Amino acid sequence: MQHPAAQSAGRDPRLDFFRGLALVMIFINHVPGNMLEAVTSKNFGFSDAAEAFVLMSGMSAGLAYSNAYARDRINAVARVLRRAGRLYGVHLLTTVLAVIVLMTGHDFLGTTALSERVNMMSYLEAPWTTALGVLTMTHQLGYFNILPLYMLLLAATPVFLALAARSRVLLLSVSVSIWAIAGWNNINLPNFPTDGSWFLNPFSWQLIYCIGLCAGISAKKGETFVGYSPVLMTVAITYLGFSMFVIQGQNYELTAWGDSPALLVGFEKGILPLPRLMHALALAYVVSQIAVFRTIAGSAKLAAVSLLGKQGLAVFAWGSLVAIVLQVLREAYVFSSAVEITTLMIGLAIQYAVAQRLETAKVAVKKQTRVA
Repeated sequence: MQHPAAQSAGRDPRLDFFRGLALVMIFINHVPGNMLEAVTSKNFGFSDAAEAFVLMSGMSAGLAYSNAYARDRINAVARVLRRAGRLYGVHLLTTVLAVIVLMTGHDFLGTTALSERVNMMSYLEAPWTTALGVLTMTHQLGYFNILPLYMLLLAATPVFLALAARSRVLLLSVSVSIWAIAGWNNINLPNFPTDGSWFLNPFSWQLIYCIGLCAGISAKKGETFVGYSPVLMTVAITYLGFSMFVIQGQNYELTAWGDSPALLVGFEKGILPLPRLMHALALAYVVSQIAVFRTIAGSAKLAAVSLLGKQGLAVFAWGSLVAIVLQVLREAYVFSSAVEITTLMIGLAIQYAVAQRLETAKVAVKKQTRVA
């Protein structure tokens, strides 16, 4: 067993790298049925890239806002809310563009089945009420439901920071209680104008965000959130191995637990049940404690992945749009293996080009600021 990764006063390269990797996997998974989907994380454990993305979003928030909140709460809250407002704007823009893409496919390529699968039909049946639902985030297209969750969690971050300022144990206790009550009683935000509720229940998913937030706060203070323990490492690796055995072997009946609570033994992604939560946390623990992962994340050969993570919002938005275009095309036409791989690579190249352009602009602004 390798020694645990040492704390670093500088920027931890693992955050950008693994966020970039999660974004790559989210993009691939948002084009369902493609060849590369088989090698994404969802096929090797109970959780997938969405849990990793939300966990790291919480970590980023802790790193970005915890010290600012301690110094000047009003200014910090304003920063958080401005960022949440930006997420809201990106969500509205990507939704409008996705609807245009889906409508084009629906009208000209006969992709009606796709329209039904991604919850687009209400735009045809009740356009004005659906538009209201989009504005209030109660109507979400399939594959466009992560940003509303993230925006809501970010908007609630000032409350989370206020609890954490008293005690991180207090924050986690409140968070676990909300997760348990919501999951046990099926408490969720409603959809409108369609029936049902949010696919990713924010009352459930706030727990993994708050865990990430506490980890980010600890890192900002130079503290260790969860220290290295041989016992804990053994348990984490064993659980990851068990999870991979179950998923890969496909020999696990979800009905085998009978009437056991879904929150504790189920796998429904929307309520973030315990098996998925434990898998995401076990994976995060192993990555955070084994030194080789820091080396891999800091490798110049993999800098492109880290660049995607640095510009996560833009990469996610562009990836979502490219993915929905590919879904429409795959619904209308039969893709050969070569075309399938080529289109996915083009999609990733577009995301990288966007990230590179934004990073270049960011560096240029910093240079001008220094000169001024």
